[in-house]
This record gives sequence, structure tokens and C-alpha cells, in this order.
Amino acid sequence: MPGSTILVVDDSRTIRGQVGRILSDAQENYVLHEQENGQKALHWLSGLVEDELPSLILLDRNMPEISGDECIQILKRDDSWRHIPVLFLTAQSDVQQLVHGLADLEADDYLAKPFDPDELRARVKALLRIKTAEDQARQLNRELEKSLELQKKAFQDLKETKLQLAETEATVKLTRVFEKFVPKEFLNRIAPDGLENLQFGRAETDFKTILFSDIRSFTRLSESYSPQELLDFLNSYLRKMNPAIMNNRGFVDKFIGDAIMAIFDRPDKSDAEEARDAVNAGLCMLDVLEEINTTLRASQKESVKMGIGIHSGNVIIGTIGYEERMDSTVLGDTVNLASRLENLTKYYGCSLVVSGATMKLIGNDGAHLFRELDLISVKGRVEPLQIYEIFDADTPGLRQAKLDYRDELDHAIRLYRGRHFDEARLRFEACKQACLDDPLAAIYIDRCQQHVATPPDANWGGVHVFDHK
Repeated sequence: MPGSTILVVDDSRTIRGQVGRILSDAQENYVLHEQENGQKALHWLSGLVEDELPSLILLDRNMPEISGDECIQILKRDDSWRHIPVLFLTAQSDVQQLVHGLADLEADDYLAKPFDPDELRARVKALLRIKTAEDQARQLNRELEKSLELQKKAFQDLKETKLQLAETEATVKLTRVFEKFVPKEFLNRIAPDGLENLQFGRAETDFKTILFSDIRSFTRLSESYSPQELLDFLNSYLRKMNPAIMNNRGFVDKFIGDAIMAIFDRPDKSDAEEARDAVNAGLCMLDVLEEINTTLRASQKESVKMGIGIHSGNVIIGTIGYEERMDSTVLGDTVNLASRLENLTKYYGCSLVVSGATMKLIGNDGAHLFRELDLISVKGRVEPLQIYEIFDADTPGLRQAKLDYRDELDHAIRLYRGRHFDEARLRFEACKQACLDDPLAAIYIDRCQQHVATPPDANWGGVHVFDHK
């Protein structure tokens, strides 16, 4: 996950460097630490408090001093370290060694050298996602245990005639604690008859609009802050963004580091109104970001930028896990696409990207300034996706420039999709000269030049393929 700390333990400097380069290219803002053997790794861990421990350990098995096998046995016996997932990186690839590493030594995953960079990134991301879920569950369990202790104390203090009242008060307290981790909008769905009657595994499908937002270059930003300053800034940022979402009738499903996932769900209103709520919330968040940046500049701090992606579609709502450890969530292609659109704001150099599905719902009623960006295909999805930029929150000069040449840009895009690359390039050049601060025309100019040099196949329909997440 973004900002996660990873310890790489390997006696080969080459392997450590290779892992560092692969994970640095993952765009997840990992913080990497290296140790050359198990003894030094354990010594380094011993000097950390619990909050400083890494989120994941990549561990070689064959090392001098203390081997990876000996090291993991020590880790799994320690109460503070046993919850850190361990991924074995080793040249031992036979099945017997794999079984020994996973079953006997309790490694969480196993990857044989030489390893594929994409597979390493995927396994790291999966283990970190599991670690985050388990940490949240452990924290939830601690809060619930405290709440149950309060409930027991209340029962002891009450007379028989007040027993029913005590049960009611305990349920309210428990629900309030639970709402800190699960939005009450979710509770109304997964536990309509009260938290005490929560039905595990219950799922339903509904049409929703999902919003993802993320701070750009958060790791680089964090380098200019002390740990406490960074945490204070992040909490202040999230606290200020929440009203922009709630005031537009959405709710935050989860915080993922500096990222926000919000859901817009009004059962008594139409899908179109939910989509308009999401777009209005995104624009409000950008206004709040400008207020934050004004304060940062006054304090001689670097301004921050944010990307927002919005998509509308069917989602699955329910609980996952098992009876003793569960979480509420929304799943499905709609959630994944909203996250992808947020990530694409970096590529297109804009702040707010919405899908064609969301754009169709909000309609062209003049309430927002928009333009078509592209027709794309993302990894894992066959059907092309039309995407748009909402640019109400741009500076006045940039906003006016985009309006002035919007028709010319639309014409150029139609020529591009019609395979008239030379003529399209000339029109894109004119758009670029009209506003040098807008990178979209330059993106299409590069594509036109590539297609002139290497024409696309006959089945090409103007779709730009993103083959990575």
C-alpha cells in the first residue's frame, strides 16, 4: 500500500538493488530498508518500536551468520514481529523446499529466483493488502473488547429492573465504536436489524457512483515533514476533505493512506443525482485543496496536487472474511475503474476525470465545463471506456483556453480516430500553441507521429490501450 515500509534481507547486494529498483518503479511510494543477513535484520528490528516496524519482510533463505530459515523462526516466536508477513526470495525452487518454507516455517509467500518483476510487485501488493486488513481487524477487535468490558461493568452495576436498559445502552455503545470503522450507511445495509443481528456474508448489488482521490507525489512531499508533521498534515487534510463529500450526500468508505474512496448512494434519488453529487463533491474537494495550499504557501510549504477519478456502475455490497474477522466493502469493476481513472489524471495532466457512464448520467446541461479526453482500454477489461475531464476548478486562464479550443480539439480527435493522422496532428499543434499549459494536445501529437511511422492494424478503432495498472 502507499507509504508502506519494506525490509529487504539478502546477502547479495545485486538482489537487494534489483528488488529496490523493481519496487521503486511500482508507483506505490514504498519505503525500503536493506540488511545483508538475518543477524543484522534482527538487530535492526530490535531497535524499533511497534509503530516503526516494517509492513513486509522480503527474506533470502541462504545467508551467512543467521539464515533466512533461522531468522523466520525467531520472527514468528516474537509477539511484536509475528504479524509481519514474510515473503521468501530464494533460489530453492523445488516443491519440498516450498512446502517446508510455507507450512513448517510459516512464511506467508514464496518466490523463486530469478523472479519476474511484475510478479514480485503483485505479490508484495497482495501481502501488504492482507497486512492492512489484518491490522485494521486487530485494532477493531481491541476496540470491541474495550466496549465489551464496559458492557460487562454496566451489567454488574444494574439491578434486575434496569437490565433491559443496560442492554440497550451497551448495544448503542458497541454500534458507535463499530461506526468508527464501518460507515453507518454500510451498517444500514449489512445490519438493518441492528449490529447484534449482523448477517455475515450477506451481499447485494446496486448501481452506485464511486469517487477515488489521491495526493500526487506523497512520498516526495513527506520528505519535507517530520513524522509528526506529516501525520498532522494528513489528518488535517482528510478531516477537511470529509465535509466536501458529506455535504454532497456521499460518505467515505475507507482511507487508504492519503487516498480516499467515497460512495454516493441515495436510495430515494436517481442514479443521475448520485452522479451529480459525486462530481460536485470532487469539485468541492479541489476548492478545499486550494484553501489548504494557500495555508501551505503562507507557511513556506510546498503546495500539493490531487487527482480524482469518478465512475458509475453496479457494485457488490457486503461483508467479507469469516465470522471472527470480517470487513464491509464494495467490490466490482466499477470500483476498479474509478481507481484507474484517478491514476490516469497523472497521465493526462488534469485533476478530475469521469467515465462516459458518469458523463451520460450528469448530462450536458451546462452545469459543468467538460471535454472528451480519450477512448481507452485498461488492463483486465475488454470493453473500451470513454473518459472526460471536468475542468471547472482550473485557473480562469486555463479554463477559458480549454473552452476556446474545445471544438477544434474535438475535431482533431475525430480526425485521429478516422486515421487522418497528418491532418489531425496539424490541428493538435494549433491547440498546443493556443495553450502550452495543457498537455492533452501534446499526447495526441506523439500518438499521431507514432501511427504515421507505424500504422495501426485494420481493426484499430481509435482506442488507446493501457496495458498496465
